[in-house]
Amino acid sequence: MDNLDKILEDRLSSLTHQEAEKLLDDLRDEIDKLDKAIVQLINRRTLYAVYIGRVKGELGLPSYSPEREKEISEKINSYLEEPLTKSALQRIYERIIDESRAIQKEEGTRENMHKNRMK
Repeated sequence: MDNLDKILEDRLSSLTHQEAEKLLDDLRDEIDKLDKAIVQLINRRTLYAVYIGRVKGELGLPSYSPEREKEISEKINSYLEEPLTKSALQRIYERIIDESRAIQKEEGTRENMHKNRMK
């Protein structure tokens, strides 16, 4: 990341308007690729959360685990790199975890309804 920062800083001042626009388009294309990868990873993570919810249901465990969420928080902080801040990363993950928990709950409700109909 540092090399990219240096290259951009060095190049920006010497670019023509047209070259700067091309660079802007290229950077946006890279963000689009990253966004696609991020969404794919969040979908995969959510699927695992659904599976975890099913296993917890079979074991009679509650879906909410503050200890596990604290563990996740500590772990993701160890992955932190600039320019992302700790508080920004925490807010992003709080949202991801909240949505995963909601999907787990929805999945559990749907599965329980299905089981009750089968009785």
